[in-house]
Amino acid sequence: MSIQVVTDSTASLPPELAAELGITVIPTHVTFGTTSYRDGVDLDADEFYRLLETSPDHPMTSQPNPAEFAQVYGQVEGDGPIVSIHVSTDLSKTVESARQGAAQVDREILVLDSRLVGPAMAFSVIAAARAGRDGASLEDIQGIVADHAERGHLIFVVQTLEYLKRGGRIGGAQAFLGSLLNVKPVLELADGVVAPVTRVRTMRKAHAAIADRVSEQAPNGVSSWAILHADNQAEHDRLKRDLADGLNAEGDTIPNLAISPVVGTHTGPGAFGFAFLARP
Repeated sequence: MSIQVVTDSTASLPPELAAELGITVIPTHVTFGTTSYRDGVDLDADEFYRLLETSPDHPMTSQPNPAEFAQVYGQVEGDGPIVSIHVSTDLSKTVESARQGAAQVDREILVLDSRLVGPAMAFSVIAAARAGRDGASLEDIQGIVADHAERGHLIFVVQTLEYLKRGGRIGGAQAFLGSLLNVKPVLELADGVVAPVTRVRTMRKAHAAIADRVSEQAPNGVSSWAILHADNQAEHDRLKRDLADGLNAEGDTIPNLAISPVVGTHTGPGAFGFAFLARP
């Protein structure tokens, strides 16, 4: 029996791709004041960024609770094993909640920490789903996820560190707090946490910093890539022109990806970045 894959909405997995590969996506939650939304279900990216600009309340995020996970696992087709792949445990308690939910279901469920988030995590989930469809074992898929945790990268630029600070996800970027005005932090996801790369004053230099970091982390080239942005189509288009159009990637490409509401709560509006899988 083929293995079924479950992930959460922080992967920013395009719905049509999830449907094509039979991946079940459980929504995480965003709350403005007393109103809670399911990421990608009750609230899409466009609506979220409008709320972020107009709401007097700073949004809060939370993982699905164990009962929600148990319900989703119970609805997954078939009776074969499930692999449930989620956002880094250093950024969220989603994995813990998933494991508690799995314990309530009479089915073999393997919950894995991707050590990633956003499209870098999506590439891991996609690879796992394809392998499961092709008859891979649980051990095989566990190895795929571990490999992607090493080769998957996310480099991004934020307009301010305030949103990461408010949400408690600032990690090593704490070192950039108190920087001079008009300095743009370039950050990365490293070993499951947010880490500083450099500080720049212009977007041109931000793009150059991203390109340099890609070269350092993928000396053999890039096999899959995605450009993501938080209501910042202009920087997406420039980054595609400056970096992505020159890549000779043979894997998956997601060129225009809106940062999901839950992730956008922590990056803030105007953020943009580049996710990729380094070739071995």
